[in-house]
Amino acid sequence: MGIRTVRWLGSVALAVGIALVPGAVRSAARGVDAHDVLARMRSALAPGKDMRATVVFTIANDRGETVKWTGQLYRRGGSSPRTRIVFEGPADLRDTAVSVSRADDGTSKTRLYLPALRRTRIIDADTRGESFLGTDFNYEDLGLQQVDFRQLDLKDATDSSCYHLETVPTSALWYGRVERCVDPKSYLPLRTEYYDRSGILWKVRTLSNVKKVDGYPTATQIEMQTLPQHTSTTITLSDVRYDTGLPDSVFASP
Repeated sequence: MGIRTVRWLGSVALAVGIALVPGAVRSAARGVDAHDVLARMRSALAPGKDMRATVVFTIANDRGETVKWTGQLYRRGGSSPRTRIVFEGPADLRDTAVSVSRADDGTSKTRLYLPALRRTRIIDADTRGESFLGTDFNYEDLGLQQVDFRQLDLKDATDSSCYHLETVPTSALWYGRVERCVDPKSYLPLRTEYYDRSGILWKVRTLSNVKKVDGYPTATQIEMQTLPQHTSTTITLSDVRYDTGLPDSVFASP
């Protein structure tokens, strides 16, 4: 019964934020520049100097069975952004810690500490497509991403409720096409569709329960669905606080 936690201890990273590399941009709808929308989206996803929150993962399999993980999430911005999550439960996941940092050259480093082994696993760039602890998220979905693209299109100028951004990633990344619906007020990507290289819709990410926390619009629920497998993972944030002055010790290894 249920989904066993042990099959998910392969790899992990958690962060919010997208770094963009210039590429080809087509059709600026409604006089809005696609690069500007993406830059605003990046700021909206990682507001403030830092953030801390209680986090709950709810993972559902194709039979509707679920498990929940709990922990604490920490994020700090600036020139060297960092994110760390420390799991508190269930028991076999307790004290597992994930740390993600970005160097000055834009590359990200992910470290996964496994207390049962007293070892830290270094996640390199070649494994960023691996499943995030066996959930529906992977590193490209949730990590400190560097989203290279060779084509960026701002579409559907008639829809005033959403900026429709279509990105064709470079060949090095994991999806053939990514389409985002970016809210024109908050600039949060409320719906993101991930297509595989054959054009099949593979995953859908939705941001919901948007609340203003310390003046920042914050999505307190993030759901990722893997459509062919009929599975989903939902991340719920609570007790969110910004600009708390997180010390360096919060992000120290392990």
